[in-house]
Amino acid sequence: MNHVNTSDWYNSLRQELESNSLSIEKVSRRSEYWRKSNLDIVTDLVQDTSKIEPSSLKGVSLYEPDLTIYGDSVELKTDKSYQVSSIMDIIADEESYAKNYFGKLEQKSQKRIPRPLARENSLSPKVGYALSFSDALKKPLVLHNKTNKSVSNCFQRNLIVIKKDVEVTIIETGNNLSVFNAVTEVFLEENAKLNYLDLTGESNIFPKISHKFCDMAENSTFNHFGLRLNTQATRTEIEVHLNGQGINTSISNVSLINKKDHFSDENVLVNHNAYECKSRQVFKSVLDNDCTSLVRGKIYVAPDAQKTDGYQSSRSLLLNENSKFFCKPELEIYADDVICSHGSTSSSLDRDSLFYLLSRGVHKNKAKEMLITAFIAEALDEIEDENIKSALSKYIDNWIPSYFNE
Repeated sequence: MNHVNTSDWYNSLRQELESNSLSIEKVSRRSEYWRKSNLDIVTDLVQDTSKIEPSSLKGVSLYEPDLTIYGDSVELKTDKSYQVSSIMDIIADEESYAKNYFGKLEQKSQKRIPRPLARENSLSPKVGYALSFSDALKKPLVLHNKTNKSVSNCFQRNLIVIKKDVEVTIIETGNNLSVFNAVTEVFLEENAKLNYLDLTGESNIFPKISHKFCDMAENSTFNHFGLRLNTQATRTEIEVHLNGQGINTSISNVSLINKKDHFSDENVLVNHNAYECKSRQVFKSVLDNDCTSLVRGKIYVAPDAQKTDGYQSSRSLLLNENSKFFCKPELEIYADDVICSHGSTSSSLDRDSLFYLLSRGVHKNKAKEMLITAFIAEALDEIEDENIKSALSKYIDNWIPSYFNE
């Protein structure tokens, strides 16, 4: 980063991060956190993209973007409800508010799980944004990633700070035509609320690696919904810290994949550090044509986190015999007054339900669509905003017939 202007505080932080990077376990098949994962995601392209026209690929688009993040620049739009800056300007500013936040959660996240790609991002950010919200937004803020082949590796670094009593909804969309490695650190003050939707479609033809780390104060709420529609290869790592009483968090994901050798890799760690908090993890995968989905979900409950309510469910629908679903649900509990559960199932389309619909005159393809839609409904129900849920449900309903019908 010698060619980039950086502040003394960032240079000092970078030296600290470099000094302890050697202790972080590297990406390897021997690592518990990369077993069964697609290691191509960190080494090279997963397919030859030379003959692919980006315009022919479908992204997920519900609304017009408010903020566009390119591979090497950010197109900013100002609004009185929030403060927005380029992350590269932030790390060059000696007096920036971000010095109290930048890198704090990435360092914290390394304590229980080695995250070498997040550390690589911290050492070499290339583009990104810093958002600070002091007032509630009247409508969702739409972030659009738009990388291209001229940028070989996009190291996107983002910071989101939501002040006390403020509610914000953010929708992340876009494409990546280069290898994408993003880290987003989120700080929620008391009674703050963030609804975050990460919508990834076919226009992501290169590996997409996304880390989101969230620090939550008393009575705050963090809802994260992820959608993977025939993405080439994605790996998402989410870690949430519940640090005050009365916190609620929901992490949910729907993966609909039917292209050969495509891969979805979801990893979540929820840390219950305080009294009387609730968390939910809901994952649904529909897989066809020899593709793979992997889910690692963990609930950690500290000794002082009594009255914890933690729920985790991972389910897959396998539409052909060669598609694979790997799941590793975990509970690590050090408190004795808690309600925690986890479970995982894999199945094919229910023959009795399919037969019932066919016997009522429903066409086989339509019956299949209805069963898939019903299967993913639990995860979609985690979206609180009814308008967004309705728009996204319609989008998925229109998408399914093109990809899961015979």
